[in-house]
Amino acid sequence: MDQLKNKTLKGLMYLGMGKGAAKLISFVNTLILARLLTPEDYGLMAIVMVIVGFIGFFNEIGLGAAIKHRAEISAQELNGAFCLAVLISSALYGALYLASPWLAGYFGYAELAGMLAVVSLTFIIGALSTVPDALLAREMRFKVYAGIEFAMILLQCVVTLVLAWLGFKAWSLVWGFIAAQSFRSICLFLSSNWLPSRLGDMRAAMGLMKFGAAVTYSRITWYLYNSAKTPIITKVLGASAMGVYSMASTLATLPTQYITSLVIQTSVPLFARMQKEPERLDNALRRLTSGIALLSFPIFLGMGMTAAELVPVVLGDNWLEAVPILQVLCVIGLVKSVDPLITQAFFSIGKPSITASYTTLCAVTIPLSVYIGVVNGGLMGAAYALLISYPLSSVYLFVQARRHLHFSLRRYFKALQTPLEAALFMCATVWLTAWICYQQLQLIPVIVLLVKVVTGMLSYAIYLIYVRKDGLRDCHEVLLELGIKAEKLNRWPFNRLAD
Repeated sequence: MDQLKNKTLKGLMYLGMGKGAAKLISFVNTLILARLLTPEDYGLMAIVMVIVGFIGFFNEIGLGAAIKHRAEISAQELNGAFCLAVLISSALYGALYLASPWLAGYFGYAELAGMLAVVSLTFIIGALSTVPDALLAREMRFKVYAGIEFAMILLQCVVTLVLAWLGFKAWSLVWGFIAAQSFRSICLFLSSNWLPSRLGDMRAAMGLMKFGAAVTYSRITWYLYNSAKTPIITKVLGASAMGVYSMASTLATLPTQYITSLVIQTSVPLFARMQKEPERLDNALRRLTSGIALLSFPIFLGMGMTAAELVPVVLGDNWLEAVPILQVLCVIGLVKSVDPLITQAFFSIGKPSITASYTTLCAVTIPLSVYIGVVNGGLMGAAYALLISYPLSSVYLFVQARRHLHFSLRRYFKALQTPLEAALFMCATVWLTAWICYQQLQLIPVIVLLVKVVTGMLSYAIYLIYVRKDGLRDCHEVLLELGIKAEKLNRWPFNRLAD
């Protein structure tokens, strides 16, 4: 068995376990917070995170990404990168601190000034861990990452929940975020076994900046088209409307944040080692894409099919406006869950400019479409605008993949066929179940939600096991590669593969 492949798959297992447990805790915490905080509280924090997140991309100007992709890295470059990241982050913190009163006045919420000043401290906190973070990724120490991720989310949930219970409102989100980021940086430093040996020659880090600049540009434009809706919606409709949209987006992005992000985290070093083997790179890309789709497609469509019961049952009636928004965003999630792997493949073959062109296109078309949608159709207008503009923008990505990668659209969509068929079969079954529950049995929403969830899980599994076995075969092969003995898998449902 290929050692790199084995290490990557084990990395996926460790990250999956850690992120899965962390996301479950975070999800439960979000449900509780939804009853302690108001949509306006979430809206204010959304504004803060968009501003801080955008400026944060300049924090280490892609130095961490450059370290991860470099085949060899010197001690002088690491020391220089550390010093450069700290200097840049300190300057950015000072700039945002001074600008926070003006930004608060622009959005019309005075409390934003203090929130921005405090949250921007994470610039410096994050910069301190730039090098340790990159070194852990280079060494593919995903088990350590998983542990840190789990502990960080747990700490953030506890701090946020306690402060929200005590009446800190939006500030509970602020202090929870600060506590989590501080904990993460400390753990990364302790786990990496690296310390700057001296102040460092920042000139040695300049070679990293060329690659880092391209990565940073792509990240900035990506962030613009993903986050531009926050200031647009807030300015046009207010913080409360933004809070509703933010909650729907939080639920709709859970599969992407968990499944796609952990696969990307392990695929970066994997793709980097395959950059001179285009056929292996393409096979790995399609295999990972199929794996993401098998997990994320039923979650996205299942969440959309149960949104009418899910929102009032777990969040409360004051979030009912989020139901149709969530349903549209779940459909968009089908595309958003799989296409980030293609952009990572471009980075791996040394063509970050292609990703930069794609994100530039999105940064222009998507915010413009969202603004038009908000002005003409409110929150639903924004959701429908994304439903149209995001998939259309992804066409450019596929065209470039055919030109620069060992990439076939036919093979790529073939990898998505089984997950999509199974998910659509699940949707049809859930819809029929809902009709029976409401029209024939007249059950209450909480019972309908439980019946829908169980029916969806069973119907999806039945389709993969008894109708289309491609997905089941992929799961079997992954489990074997993770080290599970074949005799342990020689039982239902995998024994049906021999039929």
